[in-house]
Amino acid sequence: MSRAISVSANKPFGLQRVCQVLGFPRSTIYAVRARTADNVVPIIPGRRGPKPKMPDADLLKAIRDDLVASPFIGAQDCPHLFAESRL
Repeated sequence: MSRAISVSANKPFGLQRVCQVLGFPRSTIYAVRARTADNVVPIIPGRRGPKPKMPDADLLKAIRDDLVASPFIGAQDCPHLFAESRL
């Protein structure tokens, strides 16, 4: 990790020691190394939280259809939309 040589061990300082002295997380070093390696597949984070019962596009279509069919004009007049979206 370091180019400086330890006087007592006559070896380069290790990654753990250098990161500890600098207050730098080792995970960052490993992540940079993984990104520069050619054989590593990039990690694409998934969507967090519970899985919805219906896809967002279908939910949006259902809400729009319900708004068109609703006799009310404002969104504050449609509390049933929120309740139906939770089903």
